[in-house]
Amino acid sequence: RATMGSGRREGDGELPEEETNSLLLTSPEGGEGEDVSQLMIASPRKIVDEEDLDEKPAKRTLTSFELFGLSCYWFGWSALMGPLLVAVLPDQINGFPMADEGKGAALADTLVWGSALAIVVAPLAGSLSDSSTHRWGRRSPYIATGVVIASFALFVMAIAPSLAIYKFAFLLLSAANNVAMSPYTALVPDLVPAQQRGKASAWLGVMSLLGTLMGGGVTYVFSSIYSLYLVLGLLHAGSAFMTMRFCRERCILRNRPPTFCGRCYSLIRPVLNHDFRVMFSTRFLMQMGILTIQENMLFFLGDVIQDYTFMGNKVAKSARQAVTVMFLPILIGAMGSACVAGIYADRTGKRKAVVYASGGVMMLSCFLFIVIDNFFFAVVAAFIFGLGYGAFSVIEWAMATDLLPNPEEYAKDMGIWSLALVLPQVVAGKIAGLIADNFKEDGKTTHFGYRMLFLVAMLYFIVGTVYVKRIQALT
Repeated sequence: RATMGSGRREGDGELPEEETNSLLLTSPEGGEGEDVSQLMIASPRKIVDEEDLDEKPAKRTLTSFELFGLSCYWFGWSALMGPLLVAVLPDQINGFPMADEGKGAALADTLVWGSALAIVVAPLAGSLSDSSTHRWGRRSPYIATGVVIASFALFVMAIAPSLAIYKFAFLLLSAANNVAMSPYTALVPDLVPAQQRGKASAWLGVMSLLGTLMGGGVTYVFSSIYSLYLVLGLLHAGSAFMTMRFCRERCILRNRPPTFCGRCYSLIRPVLNHDFRVMFSTRFLMQMGILTIQENMLFFLGDVIQDYTFMGNKVAKSARQAVTVMFLPILIGAMGSACVAGIYADRTGKRKAVVYASGGVMMLSCFLFIVIDNFFFAVVAAFIFGLGYGAFSVIEWAMATDLLPNPEEYAKDMGIWSLALVLPQVVAGKIAGLIADNFKEDGKTTHFGYRMLFLVAMLYFIVGTVYVKRIQALT
């Protein structure tokens, strides 16, 4: 029998090519840490008996500190991308010449530029990570590389003199994010046992929401675009360092890299799995609805609401400030539902029920956005949207890690799964841009135009919620 991390067989000498990747979770005090190589699934380089492959060691339950360290990068990524997509990106695009002639189309084009390269980068980076031979391990080198490139892209976005350069920088940022994100997301199925994935997903959901809240606060406080990008970039890079510091990989084993043809086939293999296809489609549709609301909220507040008075107090002077104020009710609702959904999913194993509930709640929020015309009820609708968004953000992680088809290719499969978040940035933005720009008066989208947008978002939620019923391996 192959012994994890030892490179020996009982009764035999050393087998130097039959090793495994192990990972050290270390304490903030910088101690040597506990070797938890038993968490990692063996990745034999040479042919091993089927009997050996069936006897993989069970993953132990992670402590709260280990889950915190694992989810740190998700905090920083959300602190950057949450306010960037909702507030900073639309606001900057409005400042470029000719953007007023079609701000919806300009936003959609920027997202298309930024998302196109990610379609290739995400699964490719994941596949390369799965067979990495770097001395830092399989995941950390890609996380570090992605963060460095992303920091440079943020610098260019801050000083971009034209819309074309801004689009190029956003493309670079999107590609860099996917270089880091596909290997990072693979740490979850790498380390977390099945019975703890709901709790781990709750940690990721809560840290994501806290990151979005932090990013929203930074956006509200800093009026200078240069200061804003500097602080968001530091949050992003610092959180990545925390995850790499507390989840420090020690690569003991080298996997045999797949051939070119084998790598190409591995990129399409998950799509041949029925449940993986349905899960991908469900996430795609739900993210279409979420992004349709998020990316047009600033425009909706500026074109329709305009008066940002809440319970007799004027809480914002501009649409950008108003949309960051709305982060608070969204995140309050989302954090509560995320914790409840994670615990419920672990105790009952019922993933689909959480999707049904979260989808129904987000449909209700769309209906409220359709009928409201003042800031008070916009805040109420945002809170209700947050309830559904938080629950879904947790359960989609749990569903993905439950349904990954091949334990030897976690990063590549998670990279393909992440395309269900990237592709809606292309498709939803284009559709929303066409609707918004075809219902305009005096350079602004009409209230009816935004009602059509929220109706389309509601339809996405309906189809995505119903379609999850087709997943056979989940209850």
